[in-house]
Formats: sequence, structure tokens, C-alpha cells
Amino acid sequence: MKLKTKLFIGLGTVLVVLLLISANVFYTFNNKNKNMNYIMDEYFERVRLANLLESNTLNTARLTRDLILMETNELNENYLVSIEAEKESSILALETLSNLTADDPKAFEVVNELQFLLTNYYEVVEATVEKVKIGNFETARVTLLEDNAEMRYRIADRLDHLTTLEEASMEQALENSVQSYQNTITFFLLSAIACFILVLSIIFILSRSISKSINRVRNVMRKLPHNSFENLPRMEVTKDEFGEVATAYNEMAVALENFSSNEKNYKKSLEEENWVKTKFGDLATKIQRSQKLEAFGNLFLTNLAPNVEAAFGAFYFQDENKKSFSEIASYAANAESNLGKKCFQLGEGLVGQCAADNEIIVLEKVPEGYIDIKSGLGSATPTSLIIIPIEFDDKVIGVLELAKFSSFTPLQRRLLEQVCNSIGPNLNRITNHMEIARLLSESQTLTEELQTQSEELQQQQEELRTINEELHEENRRTEEKSNELEIIKEDLEHKNREVLLSSKYKSEFLANMSHELRTPLNSMLILSQILAENDTGNLQKKQVEYAQTIHSSGKDLLNLINDILDLAKVESGKVEVYPEQLQLNDIKAFVERQFSPVSKYKGLDFDIVIDKNAPSTIFTDDQRLKQILKNLLSNAFKFTNKGSVTLSVEPGTKETNSKMIFSVVDTGIGIAKDKQNLIFEAFSQVDGTTSRKFGGTGLGLSISRELSQLLGGYVTVESVENEGSTFSLYLPDYENNQTENASLLVAATEEEQLMIEEAPSQISDDNLEQIKDSITEDVNEDLENKNVLIVDDDMRNVFALTSALERQNMNVIFAENGNQAIDILSDKNVDIVLMDIMMPEMDGYEAMTKIRNNDQLKDLPIIALTAKAMKHDREKCITAGATDYISKPVDMEQLLSLIKIWVQK
Repeated sequence: MKLKTKLFIGLGTVLVVLLLISANVFYTFNNKNKNMNYIMDEYFERVRLANLLESNTLNTARLTRDLILMETNELNENYLVSIEAEKESSILALETLSNLTADDPKAFEVVNELQFLLTNYYEVVEATVEKVKIGNFETARVTLLEDNAEMRYRIADRLDHLTTLEEASMEQALENSVQSYQNTITFFLLSAIACFILVLSIIFILSRSISKSINRVRNVMRKLPHNSFENLPRMEVTKDEFGEVATAYNEMAVALENFSSNEKNYKKSLEEENWVKTKFGDLATKIQRSQKLEAFGNLFLTNLAPNVEAAFGAFYFQDENKKSFSEIASYAANAESNLGKKCFQLGEGLVGQCAADNEIIVLEKVPEGYIDIKSGLGSATPTSLIIIPIEFDDKVIGVLELAKFSSFTPLQRRLLEQVCNSIGPNLNRITNHMEIARLLSESQTLTEELQTQSEELQQQQEELRTINEELHEENRRTEEKSNELEIIKEDLEHKNREVLLSSKYKSEFLANMSHELRTPLNSMLILSQILAENDTGNLQKKQVEYAQTIHSSGKDLLNLINDILDLAKVESGKVEVYPEQLQLNDIKAFVERQFSPVSKYKGLDFDIVIDKNAPSTIFTDDQRLKQILKNLLSNAFKFTNKGSVTLSVEPGTKETNSKMIFSVVDTGIGIAKDKQNLIFEAFSQVDGTTSRKFGGTGLGLSISRELSQLLGGYVTVESVENEGSTFSLYLPDYENNQTENASLLVAATEEEQLMIEEAPSQISDDNLEQIKDSITEDVNEDLENKNVLIVDDDMRNVFALTSALERQNMNVIFAENGNQAIDILSDKNVDIVLMDIMMPEMDGYEAMTKIRNNDQLKDLPIIALTAKAMKHDREKCITAGATDYISKPVDMEQLLSLIKIWVQK
């Protein structure tokens, strides 16, 4: 046990005893103080409250008496207030007494009796006061003298009894306090005597323990040697402070012994280091004079082998091919020795492996017969072998092999490693010296040959000078032509810029004209369609025909705009191609869906014939292929009044450079031989006179030819006038590197691309078709009483859209710009918004952005309506916040389909 612990326990025990004694004394005196306080606070308080109750009772009786003696109906309020105050004071005193005597059964019983008596007493007082109030003074006086007096006497008796009980309790408490004080004095004296004896015992025990530990330390210190730090004596480690001293001493003894041992090892390492440096210095001095590899190797081995007690050695150097190592010197070898190979490939044998890995290889216990080392007295096999790589510039250029009859010591290995790490530059120096000598010899030989060739060159230079003058003249003429070509090039570049600028103006003109034409067309088509349907029945048949003619003419004008834009796109090389694997059955289904109703309407036979050898798929652009087939079939039905129209599909051939051939055969009016090339020109028809029978723009075949070339194919025609025509589309698989006939994306500039909205909606075509088929059946029910907000500054469009939507029983709200639209949306409940783009004050883009920033309106459907036909317009609308997009002129069936879908979501 530690001395500190012993002292702590001894002194702690004394302190604990003193604390216990002090605590007991403190507890005793504290109890006495509490008892005195209890006597003062409890008993005296009870007596005081009893006296207060007695005083209140007497005061109440006096006030009641005075009130009766006044004999007047006008009661004095001061008396009543005083009586009430005495009552309240008595009630409060009783409650306090009840709490104070809760632990004293006798006193508590008296208090309960007082409470009952006082309650009855104050009830009699109140009855007396009531009699005084009504003027019954005689009855009140009798009550006061009889009932009131009797109760007052009983109350006084109980109060006297309570006072007697409290005085007896105080006397008993004082006696208990005196007895407790005497017991405390006796306990204190006995505790002091016991504490004194305990302190003497602890001092004796501690002094004996300390003296014993000091003697043990002194005996060990006397045994310490004076001249050596080896095998120092150790102290016994005890579990006290002297044990810590012993531990520190033992650690010091270990440190001194380690220091002595390290000092000896350090001296030994210094001696070994000096030996290595001395041998290395001697060897380096001797090999500096060597100029040839063989001499260097022999001198190196002759001086190194004895220093490491090697009995055999071999030195290998890298050959010129740098893939093999050959022996250039040996030590203690003779013709009769079994020396093995003289040359090793990289990685061959131990020598080759050492060179490949650049690692030292050490073999112990070499087997018998590995190599014989002979002397005049006999021969023997070495027991240890070491192979060391020699490197220069991180590349192995040589290998040293040594053998001895015992193991190589660490000191010898250090010498070998240091020597081999340092001779690389010497070997490189010798190699460079030998190479320089060889090159010098070759240079002398070449110099003699060059002298002979120099004379021949002088003669050739004279001839070349003449040729050079002729070439100089030719070069001058070439530079003149080059300058002329540069001028022509600049002129062509200037014209090219003019062409590009013209193309840009053309695109902008077509885009703006498309916008300006589509805007009035929108209202014209919607209103003419409403008039043509004549739902109210108030138009005459002729007026309906007029409306149908207006609507048909508007449709024709819209198709003309689309054809012009489409042709402009193709001719400017700005049509995008999206090739994919198309199923022939899907193409067949598309054609049947598009033209079966047309054939029935015109009374023509319509057949689709697919050759059994025709491929089932083709890799091309789905949209462009369908556009070509629609144009060819539309022309066939247009110019055929009787007979049939047939679409045949056959496999392509290598001769036609096609994978699939689509042929449209009709029995129509046919085309004259001299006009078959004319029909593929833009705005050209077979009958171009003012009295022509068939209408149209003449753009369909021109667009089809351009699109077929874009897809890598071509269109041909065979026709006999008044018998019919055959248009054939030869189409190969589309190739991504196809640039001769197609322009993907943009040709040379980054101009905006014109785009005809063929599928402008976010909703798929199949969904739209389903909605269109059912729109007449349930659209009124779905859209009835829906609130739609039209945001447009063109009153024609607003009027047309309002008329069409109100026919569906929708509630239409109108705003001229974005600001008004936002104000309306904040005040009214709107189910869907039709948003124009080009408006004053706030355009549609900004309005949609602000609507989407409002958390309450972020899910409100917004359909963008715009006459813009640029490709980026649709993307810009969706980015700004539009739910869907449709271009003007608006197809009302398509618009109603979109509205129905979005208001139901």
C-alpha cells in the first residue's frame, strides 16, 4: 500500500471520526433549536390564536348588543362590517389552528368542537341581526341574552381547555430538551477520548512502515558497483511511494545497461564503417587507371575478392544489343574449372534474372559439384554464392558474381553493395572512351572518303547552279499565279458572305411572313368553321356553302404556307434527319389509315401490295418517308377520277442502289412525255394555264424529290397520258456519313431553322386521335362550366376563340397582356390558360414565368398559342412554363382535345 494511501486512510479515519462527532453534535443542537423554535412557533401560536378567537367572540357579542340597543330600523353599516370582519378573522384563525394541531389528536379534537360551536354562534348572530333589520328588537334581545350567551360560554370553555393542553405540551417539550442536552455532553466527551487513542495508533503504524522502506532502499544503494554499468542490482518494488522510487531506480539501471551496450555497438559500427570506407577507397584508387573493360574487370576482381574472402569471381557486362550479358573477367578460374555459360540473356539463369529484377541474389548451402575451386593442395565446392547487379542511370549494365567457402558477413555485403553502386559511372566512362576511340578511327576513314566525294560535289554544284536559276524563274511565275488566285479567292469569299446573308434574310422573311399570315388565318378558320357547322340553324344553305368555301380556302392557304416553308428548309439544307429502324407493317398501317377514307370518298379502289421478298425493316427517317408517301399518294388520288390507286413495295437491287422500292400506281390522267421533268420543279404543274382543272401549288413533287435525296434515294416517274402514272421511290438504308445528297442539321452557318409544326403537342398523336374520335360525344360534358382565360392582344383571335369555346359551354375570361392575366389569376378561379406570345407590356414568355413562380399557380395548365413557326419557339415556350404548345392557325378539334386532357389531369 502506498504511503500516501496509508496517510490518507489514517488521517481520513481521524477526520471521519471528527466529522461524525461534529455531525452528531450539530444534529443534536440543531434538533434542540428546532424544538425551541417549534415551541415558540407552534405552541405559542396556538395559544395566541385561541386568545384571538376568544377576543373575536367577545367583540362580536359587544357589537351585536350595541346594535340591539340602538333600537332603530336604520342599521349602522359600520357595525355590520365589523361583525363580518370578526367572523372572517375567526374562520381564518380556526383554519390555522386546524393545520397546526393536525398531529396532536387531543388539540385537534378541541379545534373541531370550536369550529362547530363558532359556526353555530355566528349563525345565531346573523339571525339576531336579521331580526334587528326587521325591527323585532325584543326577540333579538332575548336571543342575545339566552342562545348567544350560552354558546359564548361553551366557546370560552373549549378555548380554556385548548390553552391548558398547549401549556402542558410546552412543559413536556422543555423537559425533553434538557435531557437531550445532557446526553449530548456525555457523547462528546467519550468521542474525544476515542479519537485521541486512534490518532496515537495511526502515528505508530505509519512511522514503522516508513522506516522499514527507507532501510530497504539504503541497502540496495550500498551494493551499486563503481566502475561498471553492467548487471546492476535491482530494488524490490512495493505498492507505495518507495515502490515508485524502486521502479524509477530499476528503469535507470536498465537505461544505464542499455547505454553501455549501445556504446559498445556504436564503437563496433564505427570500426566496420571505417573498414568499408578504407577498402572502398583503396579499390577506387586502383581501378581509376583502367581504360578497357577487360582490364577494368580483372583489376576490379583481383582487388575486391580478397577483401571479402571470396574464392571465386566472375564479372559480366552488357552487350551492345542490351539484351544479354557476357563475361569479361574472372577470378581464380582456370580451364579445368566448371565455369558454366559465358553469356546470359536477360532473365536467363541467376545472372540474367539478377539483371532483369535489379535485385541482389544470395544462395546459401550451394550443392556439391556446382563449381570446383582448385589450389595446389586440392579442390572444393563453395558453400555461399552472391550475385549483385551494377546499374547506371537506373539501368543494369553489369553483374558481379562471387563465391566463398563460408557465408558472406553483413560487413562484407555492405562493402560489395557500396562498391557495385559506385562503379557504374566508371564502367560508363570506359565504354564512352572506347566508343570515342572507335568513332575517331571511323571518322578518319570517312574523312578520306569525303575528300574524294567533295571533288565530285563541286562539279555537281556547277550543274545545280544552272538548274537553280531556271527554278528561280519558274518560282517567280508561280508566285504571280498565286497572287491572282488569292484575289479570286477573296472575291469568292465576299460573294459567299453575300449569299449567306441573303439566305438569312430569306429565312427571316419566311418566318415573319408565316407569323403575319397565320395570325389572321387563325380567326378566319375558326369563325368560318363555326359558321359552316351552323349549330343554331339560322343560316341558309347557300350561306353555309359560303362559310365552307371560306374555311376550305383558308386551309388551302395554310397548306401553301407550309409547303413554301418546307421547300425552303429542304433547299437551304436545314432539314434534320433522325434515322431509325422502321417496320414495314407500321408504314402500311399509316398509309391505310390516311388514304382509305379518301378512296371511299372518291369511289376508287385502293390496294397495298407488298412483295414477299421485301425486307421487313428499313433504317431511315420515319417523318420524311411518310411525308414523301403522303405527297405521292395525294397526287395519285387528286388526278384519278376512276379506276384505282395502288401502293406496291418491292425489295431493292444493287443496280438501283436501294434496299426498298415504293411504287404508287394510278389510273389517272397521266403525264405527257415532254412534261415529266417539269413536274418536279417548284410551283410547276402539267396544266399551268389559267383554265386548269386541278388546283394546287405544284410543290408536292418538288418537296418529295428533295426529301428523297436527303434520305439518300431518288424518285422516278413513268407515265402514259390518259392511262395513268407510276411514281417510284428508291430508298436505301440511311448512312450517317451521307453528305452528298443530304445536309444534317446546319450547312455552313448557325441561322435559325424554319419549322412546320407537324406534331406540336406534348400529347402523343395516338392520344389526340382517340380524343378527336370521341370529342363530339362527351366534350361538352367534360368542358361544361370550365373557366378558360384567353390572353391575346388581337381581338380577332379573342373573338374567334371565345365563340368556339362558348359553344362548348365554357366560361371565357379575356386579358390583353401578361399583366392583366396575372391580375385576373390572383382574383378568379381559372381551370386553363390559352396564352399568346407576342403581346405589348408583358409578352407570353414573361407572363408564364411569373405564373410558374407563384406556388398556387405552378400546376395550372397553360397552352401556348403562337403564329411563330421557328424551331426554337416551341422549346422556348415549354422552358418558360407552358404545359403544351400549338401553332396558329388553331385546329379547334386538336385544341379542344388538348384542353380536355389537361383540365382532367
